[in-house]
Amino acid sequence: MADSRDITGKNRKFTGTGGIKIPSGSEAQRVNEAGTFRFNTDTNLAEYYDGTDWKPIDAPPTITGFTLDGGSSVTSTFIDRTVSGDATIVISGSNFDVTSGTVIFEPEGGGSNVTTQTITRTNSSSFTVTVTRSDFLEANDPYAIKLTNGSGLAATLASALDVNVPPVFDSDAGSLGDFLQNEAISGTSIDASATDADGDTITYSITVGSLPAGLSISSSTGYITGTPTATGTETFTVQAATTAYNSTREFSISIVAAPSGGTLTSSGDYNIHTFTSSSNFVNTIEGLSVEYVIIAGGGGGGTTMGGGGGAGGYRSSVSGESSGGGASAESAATVSAGTTTVTVGGGGAGGYAYDNPNQQGVNGSNSTAVGITSTGGGGGGGWGQWNAGTGGSGGGSSADESSSPAGTSGQGYSGGNGQNTPQRTGGGGGGAGAAGQTPSSNGVGGNGGNGVASSITGSSVTRAGGGGGGTDGDGGETAGSGGSGGAGNGTVGTNVAPNATANTGSGGGGCGYNGSGPNSRYGGTGGSGIVILRYDKTNLTG
Repeated sequence: MADSRDITGKNRKFTGTGGIKIPSGSEAQRVNEAGTFRFNTDTNLAEYYDGTDWKPIDAPPTITGFTLDGGSSVTSTFIDRTVSGDATIVISGSNFDVTSGTVIFEPEGGGSNVTTQTITRTNSSSFTVTVTRSDFLEANDPYAIKLTNGSGLAATLASALDVNVPPVFDSDAGSLGDFLQNEAISGTSIDASATDADGDTITYSITVGSLPAGLSISSSTGYITGTPTATGTETFTVQAATTAYNSTREFSISIVAAPSGGTLTSSGDYNIHTFTSSSNFVNTIEGLSVEYVIIAGGGGGGTTMGGGGGAGGYRSSVSGESSGGGASAESAATVSAGTTTVTVGGGGAGGYAYDNPNQQGVNGSNSTAVGITSTGGGGGGGWGQWNAGTGGSGGGSSADESSSPAGTSGQGYSGGNGQNTPQRTGGGGGGAGAAGQTPSSNGVGGNGGNGVASSITGSSVTRAGGGGGGTDGDGGETAGSGGSGGAGNGTVGTNVAPNATANTGSGGGGCGYNGSGPNSRYGGTGGSGIVILRYDKTNLTG
């Protein structure tokens, strides 16, 4: 027997463009019966009941790429968490839920998700979100992008964002310094390097402009070295590149001709200008820091059993010592670009008085440079016949004085005074690196003080002592001798401190008494002064 359904259902099938109509309704109208299939008018998705839950039926979304802050479409990139504010990320794909889809950033290294600040569901293939850059932590990277539809189906783009920061330059933009033409630059003197917090390898290059001729940048260290061959200022841009970022900074380097004046020598990193006569120091570098030793001329010895002349004043920014003029030691001087006058003081003439035995030696002249003055040594006093001759005032003694010479006056010790009869001895030597000594009782003048070596690297100049005192020598006895800085010659009054580096600034020896002839009445001439200027040629900016 035929079933009536065989007749009523005959030829029923899906044809053409039609579909099958399934029950529909809101979630409130659901009947919880396993195997039930219906259309949910609240979610606009088909659903079925599995006996426990209603399950939506939907196609999952897919993510094909994204852009960061308007850049090119990528599947992975770096994000700089140190930049303030929010980043804008546009996610591309398909099957996005334009009513209830959500986006989060899941850390693959562990830790908390980064959530969006805003989300705009443009269409089923594009979501635009904003996120706070500082919410991403390098310890948790990389981060995956996860987009979830309202159905619960989700798409994940793995390792999409890697937290990284750009290299940071060690030097501020602007000038990297002034350097001398034809002077080699090595090591770290010119630093255009950068530091990368992530430890990424940095490669350096010049992307705009050029370095001064003769210089080059190390691609691995960022230090600039070489020997500049031409003067002028070059402005250029250095790029510090890693696999994640390129940082750039604009710098400049100035190459100047070397300062000139005096005799130029070099010692290590220093250029040294030595002046033995008055001249000019021509400085090409604004604000140049200059160290100095400035020694004045020594005083002339007194006539006829007179005292030795005092040593010239000594001023130094290197040794921390100063004498003459009563001033304390100064620090290095700052010299403006331009011409600076250097005055080198001459030694004082020895006394000569065939008819006037009381004549004292002439004071040494002052030496001046870079705003600093050293006072000339005092001239030695004469015999004075029945009264003691008076020594001249002036520069002389330093900080290590241990005794007083015969006769003191003015700033620093003077040349010693002559003595009254019947002793008739010459005075002690003038003050110097150590004090001049008092006259002895046997008719011989005391020694001059010892000299003090210059503290400027590369120089051999010695600050000499005062000259020895003259002697009573009717029979031609030997005159007193000076210290190591300058020997006294009382008998004939020979120049005891010629303008040689070993005796710079020493005082002249006092004249002895050796008969009545005029040639026996000359005090020794003081030594000339000297000026030494030194600067570090690897660090020329003031």
